Amino acid sequence: MVPHDLVADVQLLCLDAGNTVIFLDHGRLADSLGARGFSATAAQLVAAEGSAKHAQETGTMVDIEWPESAAPGAHAWGQMLATMAHAVGVPHESLPELLGHLWREHMELNFWSLVPAGLKAAVARARQADVPVAIVSNSEGQLDALFARVGLAGAFDLVVDSGVLGIAKPDPRIFAHTLEHFGVGPGQALHLGDSIATDVDGGRAGGLRVALVDPFGHSAGRATDVPRVEGVVAVVDAILAAR
Repeated sequence: MVPHDLVADVQLLCLDAGNTVIFLDHGRLADSLGARGFSATAAQLVAAEGSAKHAQETGTMVDIEWPESAAPGAHAWGQMLATMAHAVGVPHESLPELLGHLWREHMELNFWSLVPAGLKAAVARARQADVPVAIVSNSEGQLDALFARVGLAGAFDLVVDSGVLGIAKPDPRIFAHTLEHFGVGPGQALHLGDSIATDVDGGRAGGLRVALVDPFGHSAGRATDVPRVEGVVAVVDAILAAR
């Protein structure tokens, strides 16, 4: 159930990309690890992702140099993948080479590429009702190309990609940039994302309403004052019902 006060008079819906609009393909990542000699199941990677998010909040992620770590968006991506891989048993000394291989695959097709059923139609309903929808994402500068590949080209009113803008969440300036584009005050905007460290902390620093998309319960017991929502479809329906 989406709280009424979360969605009442929302004039702008902001969405994280990864695990809000495009979800991590744990099975494909497991296959990629297996091809490099490291065994992990999709279920183990789901759990490892949760551990990595917690490490992100506490500043304890695996942080190493690897061949492409200076590329736009690659540092944070590498921290997440290295922390996950280490959690499923990849030795620390094997991580730099592994990240290089995974990055090349990621550039061919983003590991975060699964679109939830009904999402595109829900975003269209919001826009038709004069509620603009913006992506505000820490990414590698290639979201427009990825959205085209997964059938989301033109689905959003604005795509703010930190790899292009040069500002990343939780820096509130990325949200200020988005709000200024639409001429909307922060109190009239709602941001959905899966990360306490970037989406919740960043959105709150920018004055926006925030909610967590947490289908695997990764953030259970933490940030308990933050509403949990099923996903974009449920929130759009609630926004439109509250108008």
